[in-house]
Amino acid sequence: MYKASLTPKQQETLSFIRSFIIRAKEAPTIQELRQGLNLKSLRSVTQRLESLEAKGFIKRDRFKHRSISLLDTLSTSPMGTAMIPVISSAGCDAMQVYAQEQYDEYLVVDKKLLDARREIIALKAVGNSMVDAGIKNGDYVLVEVTENVSTGDRVAAVIGDMAVIKRLRISPKAIILEPESKNAGYAPIVMQDSSKIFGKVLSVIPMSDRNDEMHYIYDPGYGKK
Repeated sequence: MYKASLTPKQQETLSFIRSFIIRAKEAPTIQELRQGLNLKSLRSVTQRLESLEAKGFIKRDRFKHRSISLLDTLSTSPMGTAMIPVISSAGCDAMQVYAQEQYDEYLVVDKKLLDARREIIALKAVGNSMVDAGIKNGDYVLVEVTENVSTGDRVAAVIGDMAVIKRLRISPKAIILEPESKNAGYAPIVMQDSSKIFGKVLSVIPMSDRNDEMHYIYDPGYGKK
Protein backbone atom coordinates (compact mmCIF):
# COMPACT_ATOMS: atom_id res chain seq x y z
CA MET A 1 0.00 0.00 0.00
CA TYR A 2 1.42 3.36 -1.00
CA LYS A 3 1.50 6.28 1.37
CA ALA A 4 3.72 9.32 1.67
CA SER A 5 4.87 11.35 4.63
CA LEU A 6 3.38 14.77 5.30
CA THR A 7 4.92 17.68 7.15
CA PRO A 8 2.62 19.54 9.57
CA LYS A 9 2.18 22.37 7.04
CA GLN A 10 1.22 19.92 4.31
CA GLN A 11 -1.20 18.14 6.63
CA GLU A 12 -2.72 21.50 7.62
CA THR A 13 -3.25 22.33 3.95
CA LEU A 14 -4.73 18.93 3.12
CA SER A 15 -7.08 19.09 6.11
CA PHE A 16 -8.26 22.56 5.07
CA ILE A 17 -8.93 21.38 1.51
CA ARG A 18 -10.80 18.32 2.75
CA SER A 19 -12.95 20.34 5.18
CA PHE A 20 -13.65 23.01 2.55
CA ILE A 21 -14.84 20.41 0.02
CA ILE A 22 -17.08 18.71 2.57
CA ARG A 23 -18.60 22.06 3.61
CA ALA A 24 -18.81 23.91 0.29
CA LYS A 25 -19.16 20.92 -2.08
CA GLU A 26 -16.38 22.40 -4.22
CA ALA A 27 -12.63 22.89 -4.00
CA PRO A 28 -11.13 26.11 -2.62
CA THR A 29 -9.41 28.59 -4.90
CA ILE A 30 -5.79 29.60 -4.39
CA GLN A 31 -6.94 32.87 -2.81
CA GLU A 32 -9.34 31.09 -0.45
CA LEU A 33 -6.49 28.80 0.60
CA ARG A 34 -4.21 31.75 1.24
CA GLN A 35 -6.82 33.42 3.43
CA GLY A 36 -7.90 30.26 5.21
CA LEU A 37 -4.32 29.25 6.01
CA ASN A 38 -3.25 32.80 6.91
CA LEU A 39 -0.42 32.80 4.41
CA LYS A 40 1.19 35.98 3.13
CA SER A 41 1.64 35.02 -0.51
CA LEU A 42 -0.01 32.93 -3.19
CA ARG A 43 3.37 31.35 -3.89
CA SER A 44 3.34 29.84 -0.38
CA VAL A 45 0.03 28.18 -1.26
CA THR A 46 1.24 26.82 -4.60
CA GLN A 47 4.39 25.40 -2.99
CA ARG A 48 2.27 23.40 -0.55
CA LEU A 49 -0.02 22.24 -3.35
CA GLU A 50 2.95 21.17 -5.46
CA SER A 51 4.20 19.01 -2.58
CA LEU A 52 0.79 17.42 -2.01
CA GLU A 53 0.43 16.71 -5.71
CA ALA A 54 3.93 15.19 -5.93
CA LYS A 55 3.08 12.88 -3.03
CA GLY A 56 -0.13 11.74 -4.66
CA PHE A 57 -2.74 13.28 -2.36
CA ILE A 58 -4.28 15.81 -4.74
CA LYS A 59 -4.56 16.51 -8.45
CA ARG A 60 -4.75 19.95 -10.04
CA ASP A 61 -6.33 20.98 -13.34
CA ARG A 62 -4.48 24.10 -14.53
CA PHE A 63 -7.42 25.05 -16.78
CA LYS A 64 -9.98 25.30 -13.96
CA HIS A 65 -10.54 28.11 -11.45
CA ARG A 66 -11.22 25.55 -8.69
CA SER A 67 -8.55 23.18 -9.83
CA ILE A 68 -7.97 20.88 -6.84
CA SER A 69 -9.37 17.40 -6.44
CA LEU A 70 -8.57 14.81 -3.78
CA LEU A 71 -7.20 11.48 -4.96
CA ASP A 72 -8.16 8.03 -3.74
CA THR A 73 -4.90 7.73 -1.79
CA LEU A 74 -6.62 9.61 0.99
CA SER A 75 -10.30 9.47 1.78
CA THR A 76 -12.23 12.75 1.96
CA SER A 77 -13.30 11.55 5.37
CA PRO A 78 -10.73 12.11 8.13
CA MET A 79 -12.06 8.97 9.81
CA GLY A 80 -10.38 6.81 7.18
CA THR A 81 -6.78 7.62 8.03
CA ALA A 82 -4.52 7.97 11.03
CA MET A 83 -1.70 10.44 11.55
CA ILE A 84 1.31 8.72 13.13
CA PRO A 85 3.79 11.21 14.63
CA VAL A 86 7.48 10.75 13.91
CA ILE A 87 8.80 11.63 17.35
CA SER A 88 12.52 11.30 16.72
CA SER A 89 15.32 9.42 15.05
CA ALA A 90 16.65 6.25 16.61
CA GLY A 91 20.20 5.04 16.28
CA CYS A 92 20.80 1.59 14.87
CA ASP A 93 24.56 2.06 15.04
CA ALA A 94 26.38 3.98 17.75
CA MET A 95 24.00 5.93 19.96
CA GLN A 96 24.32 9.23 18.17
CA VAL A 97 20.74 10.45 17.91
CA TYR A 98 18.85 12.02 20.78
CA ALA A 99 15.32 10.90 21.64
CA GLN A 100 13.34 14.12 21.52
CA GLU A 101 9.57 14.34 21.11
CA GLN A 102 9.61 16.72 18.17
CA TYR A 103 6.52 16.24 16.05
CA ASP A 104 7.89 17.81 12.89
CA GLU A 105 6.72 15.00 10.62
CA TYR A 106 3.78 12.64 10.35
CA LEU A 107 2.99 9.45 8.47
CA VAL A 108 -0.48 8.96 7.01
CA VAL A 109 -1.74 5.38 7.20
CA ASP A 110 -5.05 3.64 6.75
CA LYS A 111 -6.78 3.17 10.10
CA LYS A 112 -7.88 -0.31 9.06
CA LEU A 113 -4.26 -1.42 9.33
CA LEU A 114 -3.89 -0.27 12.92
CA ASP A 115 -5.34 -1.55 16.16
CA ALA A 116 -7.27 1.38 17.67
CA ARG A 117 -6.31 0.25 21.15
CA ARG A 118 -2.64 0.82 20.53
CA GLU A 119 -0.68 4.01 21.01
CA ILE A 120 1.59 4.02 17.98
CA ILE A 121 4.45 6.32 17.06
CA ALA A 122 7.13 6.25 14.38
CA LEU A 123 10.90 6.45 14.64
CA LYS A 124 13.31 7.08 11.80
CA ALA A 125 16.13 4.54 11.82
CA VAL A 126 19.72 5.74 11.70
CA GLY A 127 22.44 3.25 10.83
CA ASN A 128 22.46 -0.39 9.72
CA SER A 129 23.01 -2.49 12.83
CA MET A 130 19.48 -3.91 12.37
CA VAL A 131 19.78 -4.54 8.65
CA ASP A 132 19.27 -8.31 9.01
CA ALA A 133 15.91 -7.53 10.64
CA GLY A 134 14.90 -5.54 7.56
CA ILE A 135 15.54 -2.16 9.19
CA LYS A 136 17.88 -0.01 7.13
CA ASN A 137 19.21 3.49 7.49
CA GLY A 138 16.41 5.98 6.73
CA ASP A 139 13.53 3.53 7.19
CA TYR A 140 10.56 4.45 9.35
CA VAL A 141 9.74 2.04 12.17
CA LEU A 142 6.25 1.81 13.67
CA VAL A 143 6.42 1.27 17.41
CA GLU A 144 3.68 0.43 19.90
CA VAL A 145 4.31 2.43 23.08
CA THR A 146 4.41 -0.28 25.74
CA GLU A 147 6.66 -1.82 28.35
CA ASN A 148 5.03 -5.22 27.84
CA VAL A 149 7.83 -6.89 25.92
CA SER A 150 9.63 -10.21 26.12
CA THR A 151 12.83 -11.89 25.02
CA GLY A 152 13.13 -11.95 21.24
CA ASP A 153 11.04 -8.87 20.60
CA ARG A 154 12.48 -6.00 18.61
CA VAL A 155 12.17 -2.94 20.79
CA ALA A 156 12.81 0.78 20.98
CA ALA A 157 14.69 1.86 24.07
CA VAL A 158 16.10 5.02 25.57
CA ILE A 159 19.69 4.83 26.76
CA GLY A 160 20.33 8.06 28.64
CA ASP A 161 18.90 10.66 26.23
CA MET A 162 19.31 8.54 23.13
CA ALA A 163 16.92 6.23 21.33
CA VAL A 164 17.97 2.88 19.88
CA ILE A 165 16.25 0.02 18.06
CA LYS A 166 17.49 -3.48 18.91
CA ARG A 167 16.39 -7.04 19.64
CA LEU A 168 15.72 -7.72 23.31
CA ARG A 169 17.37 -10.55 25.21
CA ILE A 170 16.58 -11.08 28.88
CA SER A 171 18.98 -13.26 30.84
CA PRO A 172 19.11 -14.02 34.57
CA LYS A 173 21.94 -11.52 34.99
CA ALA A 174 21.19 -8.73 32.51
CA ILE A 175 18.84 -7.19 29.98
CA ILE A 176 20.66 -6.90 26.67
CA LEU A 177 19.86 -5.03 23.47
CA GLU A 178 21.35 -6.92 20.56
CA PRO A 179 22.07 -5.77 17.00
CA GLU A 180 20.95 -7.87 14.04
CA SER A 181 23.72 -7.61 11.50
CA LYS A 182 26.44 -9.88 10.20
CA ASN A 183 28.83 -6.96 10.62
CA ALA A 184 30.94 -7.84 13.67
CA GLY A 185 31.50 -4.16 14.42
CA TYR A 186 28.11 -3.81 16.12
CA ALA A 187 28.15 -4.61 19.84
CA PRO A 188 25.29 -5.52 22.20
CA ILE A 189 24.19 -2.94 24.77
CA VAL A 190 23.69 -3.95 28.40
CA MET A 191 20.83 -1.93 29.87
CA GLN A 192 21.50 0.03 33.05
CA ASP A 193 19.12 1.44 35.65
CA SER A 194 18.83 4.69 33.68
CA SER A 195 17.80 2.82 30.53
CA LYS A 196 14.17 2.27 29.60
CA ILE A 197 12.27 0.27 27.03
CA PHE A 198 9.39 2.36 25.73
CA GLY A 199 8.04 0.42 22.79
CA LYS A 200 7.76 -2.72 20.72
CA VAL A 201 8.50 -2.66 16.99
CA LEU A 202 5.41 -3.50 14.92
CA SER A 203 6.46 -2.89 11.35
CA VAL A 204 8.89 -1.15 9.03
CA ILE A 205 8.24 1.38 6.28
CA PRO A 206 11.17 1.18 3.85
CA MET A 207 12.28 4.59 2.62
CA SER A 208 12.92 5.08 -1.10
CA ASP A 209 15.31 7.60 -2.55
CA ARG A 210 12.84 9.53 -4.67
CA ASN A 211 10.40 12.30 -3.81
CA ASP A 212 10.17 11.38 -0.13
CA GLU A 213 7.92 8.48 -1.11
CA MET A 214 7.39 5.37 0.95
CA HIS A 215 5.96 1.93 0.32
CA TYR A 216 4.06 0.97 3.45
CA ILE A 217 4.44 -2.70 4.35
CA TYR A 218 2.34 -3.63 7.34
CA ASP A 219 3.18 -6.94 8.93
CA PRO A 220 1.22 -7.62 12.15
CA GLY A 221 3.55 -10.51 12.90
CA TYR A 222 6.75 -8.49 12.61
CA GLY A 223 9.02 -8.63 15.64
CA LYS A 224 7.42 -11.71 17.16
CA LYS A 225 9.52 -14.64 18.23
